[in-house]
Amino acid sequence: MPSPRTSFVVTCHNLGAYLEEALDSLNAQTVSDHEIVVVNDGSDDAATCRLLAGLDRPATRVVHSERLGLPGARNLGVTYARGEFLCMVDADDLLEPVYLERSLETLARDPDIAFASHWLRTFGDEDWEWTPADCTFPALLQTNTVNGAALMRRSMFERLGGFDETMVDGCEDWEFWIRAVAAGFSGVIIPEFLFRYRRRSDSMSRTMERSPGYAALVRQVVDRHADTFLRHLPAVLARIDKEIADRSVGAWQLHGEWSTHMQGQLAWLADNQRAVETLRKAEEREQQAIATEAALRETRTEVHELHAGYMRELERNQALRNSLSWRLTAPLRALLDMVRR
Repeated sequence: MPSPRTSFVVTCHNLGAYLEEALDSLNAQTVSDHEIVVVNDGSDDAATCRLLAGLDRPATRVVHSERLGLPGARNLGVTYARGEFLCMVDADDLLEPVYLERSLETLARDPDIAFASHWLRTFGDEDWEWTPADCTFPALLQTNTVNGAALMRRSMFERLGGFDETMVDGCEDWEFWIRAVAAGFSGVIIPEFLFRYRRRSDSMSRTMERSPGYAALVRQVVDRHADTFLRHLPAVLARIDKEIADRSVGAWQLHGEWSTHMQGQLAWLADNQRAVETLRKAEEREQQAIATEAALRETRTEVHELHAGYMRELERNQALRNSLSWRLTAPLRALLDMVRR
């Protein structure tokens, strides 16, 4: 069979839960001229082993090995790969559908470009974006600005001798890209989000970053390329100083934004307290009005009752004056009035 143009090397150690999703993203590429080599790197998880034992997909083969570690598993996968271009993919990560199309276009435009990296977005436990701009020295010496899934020419990989298999604890990809640029190979970073990087609490990168041995890994990379680091040391230090200064400015800006926000919150709180006090006073006035209205109702009832009693007395008096007994006793009442005077 004719060799495919691109080979994806997918390394898998106990990541069966994510593998099929990763393979789906490779098969969804807009360029279909590729093959997939899955390296079972000494998995001992029963579910992963069952999946790999029965994996049957087009243009896909599974290579089983004892536990080699990530760099050794990648190197092993390349020995089975036939493509002119290589891409290393971890079993829990995803490629966007146009990844291969954009990467091949970039490498086809300039035969002097040996590898093409890209931007990425994370998913899973974290959500952030990575947008490096420069993969030359000194930027690459300050930090790794090339993604491990960058598309590379097979000729470069073979000339470099693959990944350093002693670096099983991490930073093997950073060391590889430094070695590539130091050997005269050029790369570019495509300013597009072409890769989705899964972040897990137990992933190798997270474990490496939290490990107290991370500084030793960085020192290992520096020791391997001491001449390169020394040659670019002033520029690397200048970049670090600028980054510290930029972060300091950013920190002060954030502090200013925070202060402004807090002032707004305090002003709102003061306004809110005034509003609460106004409401409290209004409620007090309402309660006083309710009490006054109740008292007025009681007074009004008493007045009505007194008025009704008064009217009854008038009626009784009038009735008495109109009676026969009142008229017959009128001379006696007149005589009594004269005696009183």
